[in-house]
Amino acid sequence: MIGKQTIANKPTTLAEVAEILEDRKKEGELGFEQQATAEYSKKFAKVSKKKALEMLEDLQKIEKIKPDVAVKIVDILPKNVEQLRLILSKGRYDLTSSEIEEVLKIVGKYRK
Repeated sequence: MIGKQTIANKPTTLAEVAEILEDRKKEGELGFEQQATAEYSKKFAKVSKKKALEMLEDLQKIEKIKPDVAVKIVDILPKNVEQLRLILSKGRYDLTSSEIEEVLKIVGKYRK
């Protein structure tokens, strides 16, 4: 990693990570950390990259949800209000019950 620098940071879903590392694997051998991350992301990504990006776009239409939390929602795919509230609790979000239902409706639309 000598000579490498971070140009930008952005929250990324597990599905995107899996695809990025798969592309890098084609270019050459992955390091230990990259290989472990690739295996983890393949195992735990619950939706395809296309669906993940579509869901992120839909979730970001709700103004109160920040991109990092939207990514967590996509990765976890909460099934009920309690699971969603656990994800939102760290950011101290104050979503109305209609906004919570809208988030769960969006997640339900993309769940397998």
